[in-house]
Amino acid sequence: MEFLKDINVDKIRNLAEDAYNQAKPKTDVEARVYEVLSHKNWGASSSLMNEIARDTYDYDKFPIICRIMWDAIENQRPAGWRVVFKGLTLLEHLVKNGSERCVDDARNHSHSLRSLHRFNYYEGTVDRGVGVREKSKQLIDLLGDDERIREERQKARQMREKFGGAAS
Repeated sequence: MEFLKDINVDKIRNLAEDAYNQAKPKTDVEARVYEVLSHKNWGASSSLMNEIARDTYDYDKFPIICRIMWDAIENQRPAGWRVVFKGLTLLEHLVKNGSERCVDDARNHSHSLRSLHRFNYYEGTVDRGVGVREKSKQLIDLLGDDERIREERQKARQMREKFGGAAS
């Protein structure tokens, strides 16, 4: 019965969203993206993120990935801060490792990223929104610097080649 004191409506809703996302029929691509964007208390594996980045080079898979990712970033309630943060983390990974279209798409959604500068959510006295605010600022800075994007994409390519990943 001790566990009941830690349960609140937001936690129940997060669990329900994860269960719904796991249960609904979906393609392999959708399943991978939903796995990355879960409410779970840990991040996605780099191999899963790299698989999604490779999928962005596929003309048919790219819009599916972006739709799910932007839904997670733009349409979350504050208690879903973890999903927003994971969406931003996925976006950063795609800008560095995905197709060039990921950079263009991120720039086209810069208004959404800028709106996250004001993201707030507190669990008691703990500011859970700080990670979202910082990550969105980092992404805006990155997207505004073409040279830095080139450098980051080159570094990511070298890392993939060094560790045996498929270089694109």
